[in-house]
Formats: sequence, C-alpha cells, structure tokens
Amino acid sequence: MQTPLPISNLNHLKEFPLIAPGSFRKVAIYRFKGLQPKPRRLSRPLLVTEQESVFLHRIANPTNLLFRYMYRDASNYKQHGETIFTNQTFLHLGEIEKQIRACLRDGEFFIARQVNVEERFFDTLRGDDHPWHTFERVEITTLASFDPENWAQKQHRRDILEFLVDLERAFKAGWDEMNVRADLAQLLERQKSELKQRLAKNA
Repeated sequence: MQTPLPISNLNHLKEFPLIAPGSFRKVAIYRFKGLQPKPRRLSRPLLVTEQESVFLHRIANPTNLLFRYMYRDASNYKQHGETIFTNQTFLHLGEIEKQIRACLRDGEFFIARQVNVEERFFDTLRGDDHPWHTFERVEITTLASFDPENWAQKQHRRDILEFLVDLERAFKAGWDEMNVRADLAQLLERQKSELKQRLAKNA
C-alpha cells in the first residue's frame, strides 16, 4: 500500500507534532499548516450606566427559584411537591443544582423534614412506604416565594443560599430516616423490629 507521503519527506516536520485525526488541538494544527489563529473577539464591557440599568432591572424583576421534588413509594405511586426560594445573589442555575445533588443521598434522595421542606407522603400509609423524597430539578420562576414549612418555624423567606446551607448541614450530620411524620416513624420502627426478629430466627 502506497503512503500519501514518503517517510523521508516528513523529516523536516519533526519540530511540529503530528496531530491525530479528530484532534481539537487547534494551535498545533495551525502550526502544521503554517497558518496563524485568528484572535478571539472579546465582547464589549458594559459601561457603568449600563451596569446600573441591568442591576435595577434585576431588582425590579426578581427571579426566584422553583425547587421541584416528589415522593414515590415502592409501588411507584407519586406525589409532587415544590418550594420557591429567593435568589438574592443571582446564583447560576447549573451551580445550584450541582451543589444540591452533592448533598443528597445518591444525588437524588433527602429527608424533607430535616431541611424544612413540606413532606408529600400519602395520607394512608402502606407497608412499602419509606422516608425518602426525590429531588427532580430547579427552575427559574417569577412566582412569589413559597416555603410553608420554613415560614411556619421562622417567619422568614428563605433564600437559596440558606437552603444550600441547610442541605449541607443535614448531609454532614447524616440524613435521619426517623425524622419524619409520626405515623410513618412508627411504621418504620415496626418494620425494623420485624426485620430484627426474622434475622434472629435465621441466625
């Protein structure tokens, strides 16, 4: 099979590394072809008056954050819930979700009462009920702040930064499966007791 270039013709290119097909090292490609990369065009910085305008617009049109979650039992029946936090520091949505998932069990599960979020358990308990709620996503919203459990305790509109602190505190302390509605806590305690008895019989 004939090569596109004789080996001897490549000796003068040793000072420039050869680039594998599909490589994204564009600077090396430019050197290989003897081209100069075009300089990146930077966007024009905002003037002071423009910065003030953007700031005033944000203050006049606050964007809150909608925290969506749900309770799903072992039979896959679901009840959805939502809490709306303020976002006074205008945190980026992607960074918020990253920090939330870092504090959750397996990046999804949390104990709602432990972070003052409304529990969405079913009124009638089943044998397969458990204490974990599932985080779905966060969204930007213009709806008013809605955080009933935290408001009932502190009479305070919680900001997303405060909620992230609450999540981190719960994560470091350990998610407490018994920190749930009283009747569910009794059911979980009974399930644990029955499991211990079965294990003792099989020992």
